[in-house]
Amino acid sequence: MGTVVHPASGLRKATLTDQELLETSWDHCRIHALAVTDDEGPPEGLTPEEFQEQDDLDPTAPSALRLHLDIDYIVGRGDPEPMRDVEYWVAPATLIFDNVWDLVGNLHSVCLPLELTNLRQEPDGRVEERCWRLEGRDMDLRFQASRYTLHLRRPPRYGRRVLRMAERGGISFDPHPFA
Repeated sequence: MGTVVHPASGLRKATLTDQELLETSWDHCRIHALAVTDDEGPPEGLTPEEFQEQDDLDPTAPSALRLHLDIDYIVGRGDPEPMRDVEYWVAPATLIFDNVWDLVGNLHSVCLPLELTNLRQEPDGRVEERCWRLEGRDMDLRFQASRYTLHLRRPPRYGRRVLRMAERGGISFDPHPFA
């Protein structure tokens, strides 16, 4: 039995990986921001010949792209008292997918908050990398990635399932867990 990093909520680990996918729930996790990073493109000041050489990249080489999501991760649900709203253990978290490519999908509305309902792997016999699907209210994204890591940046708070900006420390893609 492992150490519990947050006894009140029962949280055992502040960093979760794709190895725990089946034990991890994604329902109602609010997405505050998302970003794709680490693709700097070819260096500036190249001759046409050098640019052509840079443009001839090996399509089988791993991608340097990362997909970052800043979410309110729901660690657990409290037992509701009669005539009261359900309360949750929620922590601000950074979800990072490594070696991302072939990103396709829909963001149906950028006016309403995005919310995850499911994260799952889908079989794809064409490629060796894992095929992921992020589903949610007003969103559906599919992509290839080698793995993901979820970093809970602060200890979980008990209350509403969406944290206020002050409670979560604003928007952040910080990959450092609180414990």
